[in-house]
Amino acid sequence: MFKCMSTKSVYIVSLNDDWSAVIKSILSSIFTHYRFCESQGVDALWSLQDDDVVIFDKGTLGNPSSLLISPYERGGEWLIVNGNPVDEESVAGLISLGFSGLIVSPYTLEMLPRAMRTIAAGQMWFSRDAMSQALKHLVKAGGMSCHSVNVLGARFSLSSREQQVFLLLLQGKSNKDIALQLHLSPSTVKCHVSSILLKTGKHSRNQLSTLLLEEDVDPPVKDIA
Repeated sequence: MFKCMSTKSVYIVSLNDDWSAVIKSILSSIFTHYRFCESQGVDALWSLQDDDVVIFDKGTLGNPSSLLISPYERGGEWLIVNGNPVDEESVAGLISLGFSGLIVSPYTLEMLPRAMRTIAAGQMWFSRDAMSQALKHLVKAGGMSCHSVNVLGARFSLSSREQQVFLLLLQGKSNKDIALQLHLSPSTVKCHVSSILLKTGKHSRNQLSTLLLEEDVDPPVKDIA
């Protein structure tokens, strides 16, 4: 159930009602042409208008990718706030799913008004380093496999290095081959593989490819204004 305050809408989604009230108070004094709505979940957030904005509190709600939330399917512009630094390593996957921005926890209150203006203007809000890393990742790997790994990387909070290892595992590379290609020690690769299996809930490297079949990870194409 949403508690709303008039045409364009901003949905503040958090399990922390006090935090939501503070965010609503700050933003409503700046963005007077929006109506502001508070909720503790996203179940009602479907068929949103293109200029609606969703502020998703990852700090209380968890990873939206793990919850299978795809802004492409729901509409609107989605901004993740109170994120973790490791989330910046999954920006390529977040963009693939349709998210418009990410603010890491210490900077949420400081950056939120600027992020809102940027997203409302049809642009994305990710750190320069995160965007640069995402573009490099896309260019280096390329193709459908990379897109799928990006989405799964965001869903399972894989680090940038884990995503690189994951992509090579899907290509059938051995730990030794991966170590040579990424200039890592075999023991480091083994640690990355163990971490990937733990995060994805798989018991062996041979099961990892089934992740591409378990979910349709390819979102519909969205026109960019």
